[in-house]
Amino acid sequence: MLDDKQAQELEDNLRQRYELEWDKSRVRDLSLKILQIKDLEAYLVSQIESEAWSLENFPYWAMVWDAALILADFMVAQEPVPDRRILEVGAGLGFVGLFAAARGHQVTITDNHPDALAFAMLSAYNNKLSAVSIQLLDWHHPELSQSYDWILGAELLYNPKFFAPLVELCDRYLAPGGRIYLTQTAHFKGQYIFLEQTKNRFLVRYREKTLLHDQEPQTILFFELRRPD
Repeated sequence: MLDDKQAQELEDNLRQRYELEWDKSRVRDLSLKILQIKDLEAYLVSQIESEAWSLENFPYWAMVWDAALILADFMVAQEPVPDRRILEVGAGLGFVGLFAAARGHQVTITDNHPDALAFAMLSAYNNKLSAVSIQLLDWHHPELSQSYDWILGAELLYNPKFFAPLVELCDRYLAPGGRIYLTQTAHFKGQYIFLEQTKNRFLVRYREKTLLHDQEPQTILFFELRRPD
């Protein structure tokens, strides 16, 4: 957990590169202040026009995706279990993990982008979520000290080149009897490639959720994976 000085230094560092705003977000009966980039769309357009970003290094971490709203709602609905260890991978701003921690779950939030972790740390600090753990995680060279009962991820299944390391990560760090929960926007088709790669290791079931986005219904796929008994 950051102290006051560390939090101020971290925020000052981010403000040198981003215009920031605190967004008040609500999931069920919980409200949190989530640090975000102010006017994200304008920022992304400016970065693309200046060729600072390309599709290869596009800051997907900076968005709160619809799939994250569905997964956060699921986590807030779950009763916390003291010994249950939860890992969020590809967390970006940490929306899911922060709400899970606010609900009382024991959560480790991870991402491979240092700025994403900085945003998540400041959100945890400002919401007084002292129990949440936040750390850097490279899927290709993961260094985690324990296994986890639940592994979470929202909007991860968009680029097939990341699927193999994600499958290996889940296989390596999922505790016996554990579950993997993934949510994914249905219009991406990467989930079918991912499921093909997981079929020899995990049993998969899924259901569809509908979310209104700009008054249009958005279909989100909710996956649950577990090892065969």
